[in-house]
Amino acid sequence: MMVRVALRNVMRHRLRTAFTVTALATAVALLADMLMLSSGMEKTFYRVLSSVGYEVRVCPLGTLPFATDALIAESARVTRALDADERVERWLRVLGATLFADSTSLFAMGLDGRDQSLYTVVRGVDIDRPRDDGRTSILLDENAAAALGVDVGDNVSLSGGAPGILRAFATGGAEPGPPGPRPRGGKASGPGANALEGDYEQRYIVAGIIDVEFDLAQQRTLVLPLEALHRIRPETRDAASFVLAKLRAPTNDFFAPLDEQRAVAASLAGQFPELSTYSIDALMEALQGQLAYFKQFALILSTISVFITFLLIAVVLTIGVGERRGEIAALRSMGFRRSSVRGMVLGESAVLLALGAVLGSVLGWFLAGYLDRILTQSPSLPAGYRFFIPAPREIALAVLITGVAGAAAALLPAVFASRVDIPRTLHEEVV
Repeated sequence: MMVRVALRNVMRHRLRTAFTVTALATAVALLADMLMLSSGMEKTFYRVLSSVGYEVRVCPLGTLPFATDALIAESARVTRALDADERVERWLRVLGATLFADSTSLFAMGLDGRDQSLYTVVRGVDIDRPRDDGRTSILLDENAAAALGVDVGDNVSLSGGAPGILRAFATGGAEPGPPGPRPRGGKASGPGANALEGDYEQRYIVAGIIDVEFDLAQQRTLVLPLEALHRIRPETRDAASFVLAKLRAPTNDFFAPLDEQRAVAASLAGQFPELSTYSIDALMEALQGQLAYFKQFALILSTISVFITFLLIAVVLTIGVGERRGEIAALRSMGFRRSSVRGMVLGESAVLLALGAVLGSVLGWFLAGYLDRILTQSPSLPAGYRFFIPAPREIALAVLITGVAGAAAALLPAVFASRVDIPRTLHEEVV
């Protein structure tokens, strides 16, 4: 009965109810989207770590993978320590650098290790396939292949020094050698082409085209053996940007137990105190610092949305109770208990919150997808990065929080309504 009375009271002022429900829906949608923002980036980072598939990472001291240009100077020491640890199934050394194919710059990843999972070959074969001609294979992503105008089987000449006019100065006026055949997408080199850094220009064959899920949208990525990258950039000999370790996991488990991850990371940290070693949970904790700005932003807006919900319900119900003091006094005089009157007012708040929750959930879900599409169009973000990930859990949590705030705001008007002075109110209504 109280629900029916509450619904009737709510629908008595339809325009007011429409505005109230719209405002509540906006608050619910804002809170849900802020919760999605707070959790969406964490989910993205965890998806990155899961897709890579390595539990332990060794980086230069105080850095994260590819966060800076710092290098592990003697990375072979780390791999030898990993080889000696029976808990480690395999490892992967990764060195990031900038190389040039003629005047086109490429982000190069030199890899040393087996069974990598940093990329997927979409055409051709991987670089670990041996070649009968002894030539060194490389891999390009679609952006790099398009920029160079090459495909699987074509030749590419790579250099570690500056391209263009700087290369002319680097030759020191030496007589050029006989021109060789010019490969597609690369620059022919002769014996007179001197190097700025090591072997200035060497030819490689494109073995495959790859997809790197979390590359930047316009990034041109090149993958080649670490030894080849060291030849092109001899100043990086034995260096690596970071080292990844895959541990032996129990049957049917993708990752080793967390305790074992921490134990291996602690063992490496003891052997190499000059480096930073992370298990997956430690890396996620370190990444939280990178997300602090977004989390503070989400917390501020979430607090505002909850405060708006509280004030809105309190004001609307207080006005409604004030308008119906005579009606409430009449009901009390006919034998309605105070608890029934409180239940009627709380029922009105429940109806308003339910309508706002339904509309706000739909609005928040679609608004999250729209905002995510806008933010992820930035060329400085990885193609697979997400800010807002629509999720029922965050929607339900937003509805719960606004429901609690609305119920708390309804308590004061409900108590006020139940304590109406019956004789005085009825006298004022008659007079």
